[in-house]
Amino acid sequence: MMMSQDSVEVLSQYNSQTIIDAANSKLQSDGINSAQTVFQSALLDWVDDVTMGDMGNNVGVKAEIVKLWLAYANLNRSANLVSSTYYGI
Repeated sequence: MMMSQDSVEVLSQYNSQTIIDAANSKLQSDGINSAQTVFQSALLDWVDDVTMGDMGNNVGVKAEIVKLWLAYANLNRSANLVSSTYYGI
């Protein structure tokens, strides 16, 4: 499956590892709230771009959003901000 040049350019804007690295940096320098804000801001922007924008069904961007959600959940779990009793675990 070949991607057009436009698709590659769009995907380069949505690099989850860049956001994850920025959040980890904020976690070290400014704490958990700053790291959460990095994730939340990117997630809100990216989901809005996919749902309200003219990107169509861009599977690559959706995969990057999934990676961000998982990294955000992992951040909260590692900071003990997730209650296992809440989720019935």
